[in-house]
Amino acid sequence: MPLITSRIPFNYQNPYRAVRPAASKIIFLSLEGSVTEEEYFERISDLFREIGSKIQIISVAEDAVHTAPKRRAPEQTRMLSKVRPKQLVERIDQFKLEKDEIYQFSQYPEDEFWIVTDIDKNWSNEIISRTDQKTYQDEWNEAIRMCQAKNYGYAISNPFFEIWLLLHHDIPNDADKGFAVTDIHAYEKTDHFRNRLRDLGAPLKDKKHIEPSHYDTEKVKYAISRAESLHLDKTDLCPKYFATTVYILLNKIVEMLPENAQG
Repeated sequence: MPLITSRIPFNYQNPYRAVRPAASKIIFLSLEGSVTEEEYFERISDLFREIGSKIQIISVAEDAVHTAPKRRAPEQTRMLSKVRPKQLVERIDQFKLEKDEIYQFSQYPEDEFWIVTDIDKNWSNEIISRTDQKTYQDEWNEAIRMCQAKNYGYAISNPFFEIWLLLHHDIPNDADKGFAVTDIHAYEKTDHFRNRLRDLGAPLKDKKHIEPSHYDTEKVKYAISRAESLHLDKTDLCPKYFATTVYILLNKIVEMLPENAQG
């Protein structure tokens, strides 16, 4: 599968180092999932090859990602496990600091930075920090405020990213919508959407890995249209009902295609 960036072949002595492609604008993605989500956006990069270099996945632990698990240092393992929304924002901040010499961000104000995350348990009052009694809800709200203050985009799926995958293949039914995290329905761990994808002929291998051939440009268009219809309140980018705003990010990507570019 083609990678999103042009990467130097990795080996233990020669870890990958990024080089800014010849592009006037890049969309940088900080992803909650290092498997399903990353593979999906690799597929998007492949489908829209003419702008593939303009879609880049942020990793402040890029050496860890490309290091065999048995060789990873404890700090590398800890970094790869930091995927809560606030940590995704912090990844962007750290990436910008570490990579400014390469990407020259101040010279490219048109660049966009996005976090891609799920609702999951992020609206719960479960304590995640014993030191200050912070809840998932507290940290979620803080992450969204940080995105807004820094002008970062956020693509949210309620309840899971798998609903975005589902929309490529089918219109959601009432059973699907029943898993949305709302004020009266808490987060519920389930294989429902993986089973739906399997029944539709687009299974996730080992529950995480996509098959690229299951996603083409026509199906991406279907997903965008269906997701836009589900997003009832366009002013609410964190919908408390069954919806995903990943379509907004995909529209941003599609707008960069040469046939859609302005000027």
